[in-house]
Amino acid sequence: MSMRQMTRSLPLACGLMLLCAHPLFAQIGGLGVKGGVNLATIRNSGDGSDEPAMKSLAGLVAGVFATLPLVSWLELQPEALYSMKGARLDFEGVNGSVLLDYLEVPVLARYSRRGTGPSGYYVAGGPAAAFRLRARTRTKFGGATEEIDIADDVERLDFGVAIGGGFEHGSLVIDGRYTHGLKDIDKDKTDGITTKNRALSITFGVKF
Repeated sequence: MSMRQMTRSLPLACGLMLLCAHPLFAQIGGLGVKGGVNLATIRNSGDGSDEPAMKSLAGLVAGVFATLPLVSWLELQPEALYSMKGARLDFEGVNGSVLLDYLEVPVLARYSRRGTGPSGYYVAGGPAAAFRLRARTRTKFGGATEEIDIADDVERLDFGVAIGGGFEHGSLVIDGRYTHGLKDIDKDKTDGITTKNRALSITFGVKF
């Protein structure tokens, strides 16, 4: 798999967008920003999937979220995240990576417990849709690096479920979760192999 290299302007654009959104966050409440790391991999299953196993790939995850109270103990938390997924493979001196960039939209139900102070914890779970932004492979061999766009080989839409939890202290939020892809993201359905995303995420956020 492969994808076009992310433009250098994307992190700057995201930062400017978050700065512009800050006054809105301050007025509405329950909104926040978060960022952290994905430890992602790709799992192949089915006939002919006995090739070398993919290893975890570290990537960025960052975006915005809203925490909407439903009842005293239950909240709804929709999010919009830029999420880097994929996997890497080291085999006979060749270092290869599959790099997949998504706009991920989890919609989580949160069960929260808070004491009398500013701290509390929560568990959360729910569905997550992911819209492919880019897909590429990167191969390093003999000091050279080759990248190939594979957007035509990867499904535009992925579905999964996310489950995790976190700790809050005042406006600070630490969140950990596992996202389990349910859809075969390989467009080729004739080879008898299904390819699905997996990701473990750790993020730090701020509520406004």
